[in-house]
Amino acid sequence: MAKIYLIKEGDYEEIMQPVFSTGDTYVVDAGDRIWIWLGEKTTVDEKFAGAFISNLMDKQRKGKPRVETVHQGNEPLEFRKTVGPMRIVDQDLAKSMLKKTEKKTHPVVMYRISGEEFETLDDVQFVQVPLSKASLDSEDVFLIDTYDTIYIWQGKKSSVREKVVGGRIARKFDAERVGVQKEVFVEEGEEPDKLKKILGL
Repeated sequence: MAKIYLIKEGDYEEIMQPVFSTGDTYVVDAGDRIWIWLGEKTTVDEKFAGAFISNLMDKQRKGKPRVETVHQGNEPLEFRKTVGPMRIVDQDLAKSMLKKTEKKTHPVVMYRISGEEFETLDDVQFVQVPLSKASLDSEDVFLIDTYDTIYIWQGKKSSVREKVVGGRIARKFDAERVGVQKEVFVEEGEEPDKLKKILGL
């Protein structure tokens, strides 16, 4: 099982969920392979710290692991399979998602599921996008997560594969949470009033 470390102020701390922030750097240690994952908004200092820490891990094992840098949006299949289903979100949301506390309030978050580049649910990515009708695309599937209800919005041109994965991810969210969450499948153009209000349709 790979370990995931968040680079923080020149040091690193292990995180227990594959929640990656666009503004951070992470080191994924899979034993024989060490990846440095760079979010698109990560700082030069964090990139340097990630490289330094991964090299330290490498030296401790006498150079046996392969060290590779991975940029957000260009994750190879082996990386995605190692990490499992990964959420890529804004920095502030990542911090709140990794906290163990149960929160009374939960921000509404929208994720895009697109493309055929994933092979299984274990290597799929779902990326946070702005909560707006402008983010919707007929070729993709989107999850709109209000915590109590998860809407699976299905674009007219989205693939069956994307629709199936959208449903599976929604069920995974449900399994991770206390209480009962509703899963609502929505076809493009048939949005219920509540969802229209959320998206500004």
